[in-house]
Amino acid sequence: MVRKNMESRKVQKTGLSTITVSLPKDWVSSNNLKAGDQVNLEVMPDGSLNIDPKERRRDEPQRKTINVERDEAADHLVRKLIGAYLAGFTIIEARSKERMDLDTKHAVKEFARLVIGPEVIEETANTIVLHDLSDPVELPQKKCVRRMHIIVDSMHRDAMIAYAEKDKELAKDVINRDQDVDRLYWMTFKQFNLIQKDRSLAEKVGVNIYESMSLMLVARMMERIGDHAEKIAKNAIAQVDGKGAERELGALGKLSHEALEVLNKAVESFFLRDISGANDIIDRAEELARQAEVLFPDMPSHTSKGAVTMTSVLDSVVRTIMYSMDIAELAINEAMREQ
Repeated sequence: MVRKNMESRKVQKTGLSTITVSLPKDWVSSNNLKAGDQVNLEVMPDGSLNIDPKERRRDEPQRKTINVERDEAADHLVRKLIGAYLAGFTIIEARSKERMDLDTKHAVKEFARLVIGPEVIEETANTIVLHDLSDPVELPQKKCVRRMHIIVDSMHRDAMIAYAEKDKELAKDVINRDQDVDRLYWMTFKQFNLIQKDRSLAEKVGVNIYESMSLMLVARMMERIGDHAEKIAKNAIAQVDGKGAERELGALGKLSHEALEVLNKAVESFFLRDISGANDIIDRAEELARQAEVLFPDMPSHTSKGAVTMTSVLDSVVRTIMYSMDIAELAINEAMREQ
């Protein structure tokens, strides 16, 4: 069956040994090719053949204009800006038919602060133009994931300390760090989309299209682990004053320590493609999840709010374990694909 946007062509023999196939006319025209021009041929891992115009201008910026509606909510606009960023547009223009109000301009500039790369290069009464200056070669997916791992590990550790010691300032610092995790996640996601459009980028950053997807999925798990560290920190701020239940806090702290060990070993197994290590991690994660179930009946009943916050923290620790197990499963998948 011929897929959409696919044309079927007969292979023909010219001369004694030369095999030829004609190129689609529309494709030739859109790439300004003529007789005598050269194209690059690349055999893909799945056996297909990629034909790439040699002289195509890859550095030409891709532009996206976003129309700002009257009285559009700021968060709605930011979502569209993030979508354009993740799609890989280099120039993003926010344009309003009328004079852009200060709240809208602030939302666009806040978006530029939330992600890696975009800078304001032009501003008028009704437009703001952003230029994404990030370079995937300088900050490739692997480096993003490594940085995310370091950040979420420290976030979780500090969030648990803040909860145990009722340190609200440390908790606020953890919450602020979650933005760094989000920035790196969006960068990883954007690079995945760029690699789907330009396979040569994969070679430049040292991955293939399959590994790029796995790295994006690992980054997603990291981002969620960061969200749960933030949630623990918020519980540290929300918890009531007074003496906590020492036994329960001790058990919770021990489980948290085990969760981070599972996370660190899962990340290591992913980059090393260690199937045996990943299987051990999954087994350990499942055991820890079972242990966590028996902690729920022991939640303190000193105050209803105290019980709620501790239960919420326990849930976040368990989620960290489960997301780490997902990373270990991705390690096995990648190792099997490469064997």
